[in-house]
Amino acid sequence: MNLSQEKLFVTYQSNITTLQQLIAKHQKKINTYSFLRLGVFLLTILLVFLLFSLGALALIMVAIVMISLFLWIVAKQAKQQEQLDFDLNKQLLLQNELNILNDKHNIYDAGLAFENPRHAYTDDLDIFGERSLFAYLNRTATPQGNEILASWLKNADAKDQILDRQEAIKELANHQEENLNLRVQLYPLKGAVLSQLKENIKDKLPAITQFITLPYINFIIYFLPAVSFSLLIAASIFNGVWWSFLGLSLLINYVVYAFHLKHINLAHLLFSKSASQLKTFAKVIKPIEEQPWKSKELKFIVEKIKNNSGQATHQQIQSLAKIIQDFDARLNVFVGTFLNLFLFWDLRVVKRLHQWQQKSSGTIINSFKTIAEFEALISLANLDVNHPHWVYPEVVDAYSFETKAMGHPLIPDSVRINNDFKFSNERTIDVITGSNMAGKSTFLRTVGINMVLAYAGSKVCAKQFKTGVFSLVSYMRIKDSLMDQTSTFKAELDRLKMILALTAKQENTFILVDEMLRGTNSKDKYLGTKVFIEKLLLQQTPGLIATHDLQIADLEKEHPTKVRNFHFDITMNHDEMFFDYLIKDGECKTFNAAILLKAIGLSLDNNVS
Repeated sequence: MNLSQEKLFVTYQSNITTLQQLIAKHQKKINTYSFLRLGVFLLTILLVFLLFSLGALALIMVAIVMISLFLWIVAKQAKQQEQLDFDLNKQLLLQNELNILNDKHNIYDAGLAFENPRHAYTDDLDIFGERSLFAYLNRTATPQGNEILASWLKNADAKDQILDRQEAIKELANHQEENLNLRVQLYPLKGAVLSQLKENIKDKLPAITQFITLPYINFIIYFLPAVSFSLLIAASIFNGVWWSFLGLSLLINYVVYAFHLKHINLAHLLFSKSASQLKTFAKVIKPIEEQPWKSKELKFIVEKIKNNSGQATHQQIQSLAKIIQDFDARLNVFVGTFLNLFLFWDLRVVKRLHQWQQKSSGTIINSFKTIAEFEALISLANLDVNHPHWVYPEVVDAYSFETKAMGHPLIPDSVRINNDFKFSNERTIDVITGSNMAGKSTFLRTVGINMVLAYAGSKVCAKQFKTGVFSLVSYMRIKDSLMDQTSTFKAELDRLKMILALTAKQENTFILVDEMLRGTNSKDKYLGTKVFIEKLLLQQTPGLIATHDLQIADLEKEHPTKVRNFHFDITMNHDEMFFDYLIKDGECKTFNAAILLKAIGLSLDNNVS
């Protein structure tokens, strides 16, 4: 951990300590309010007992005062609980940042759903899954946020799009506290619920509430309640038969309400108990739409949720939350029964819901994507904050790759070895030979994973990084499959076929190959690798090819301007091996298989007589 990261570590720890103190205060206040509620309840019983002899008016006054006091305490306690929950989640996310800096597990999704062995490079470069790049980067709580971040890691955009996203990430990196607050509010929300809300608003709500547009509905909503209340007033004044008329009116209201109950229940089922989540969603979107963003990408994202209604998006979401809150009144049997018998409450709410859908649903649906895009950008902005010594790459149109002090982003600072590397001006195949465990495979993955970061618009693990935009294709982890009846060699042939197909139709393809044709004999392996490289040279497809086969290094003599040799080696000291993991020019001269075999009891000097 370098000096800047140590400072960041101290800052995170200091913020957690402050939050722990606030949490203790919140809990103390909540406990105090609990005792106050109990005290008010007991005091109410005592006052009723003492004032019972004074009559009904005194008891009613006591009830009004004590119930008002009780509800005020409940509201204060609820607000304190809300703040406690917020600070607990904030502490959790800050502790998560510390854990990630200490090479521990990230509590966010690891992207297992995006694993695909047939993808051009994601499986080989550890882009998705446990201990992957996605697992390291991800700070998205919503499924759509996961999908957007994953898409950036799976596909390289055009240079201009990459640079626009880069500027957006830089801008967001200067809003650390706002980013954290957004994540704190989104983290406890169930992503599946938000996705369901979006689907309900877009696909189901219009059809389910269509019945409310029937002409007679207004007669039901406005005329019948007026009749019922008129009869209630008359019965209160004149008594007698008017109570019977009121009863008949309410019976008619009940029958009419029951006739529409199926549609009402379907509408309520779409949003039941989601008001609090919508209120949180409104809190999340409000600072996003009110912030005067400067970068082109952020302006464009926010512009998509603006409308001509004169009402801000967060206000439209709050309006929906209020409608759902009113709809949930039916969950209280006594309140719901009274409201629907006298006011046709549920029908009124469905009418408001339909009007909201026609006015605001399009904007709200766009806001779900806006939140998801911000989540994905914040994930990469968070990488910027946590790694101040990393750099934003220079992305260019030309065929180019040049880096200084490039390391693998998933290897901890304490053990990471960085390398300088650059392409030649020609499109070359760079052959990398070397001893076992010397660093060939890790170097290939280091180049590839940093390219993926660069094309996502993110910082990269390097002091300097300049690259063109390449279509990455890799050949590293080749697995046989009993399920698919595929041998290792057949799997290798399938991968080679895919690579050749991609290089034939894609421009600017860049190949990363680690020890090809492992499933066949040495002679065929050499001939197959040689033919493959010559095919790439013919297509002018550049790449890095790691191999133990020194004969492949001889291709530099046949193609001196198109093939370059590099190697990783070891130093020996009394049969002990020392690795420096630094890439060097030329082919490897030192190998270690005999030493490694001897270490497990297999000496090459042994022979069977």
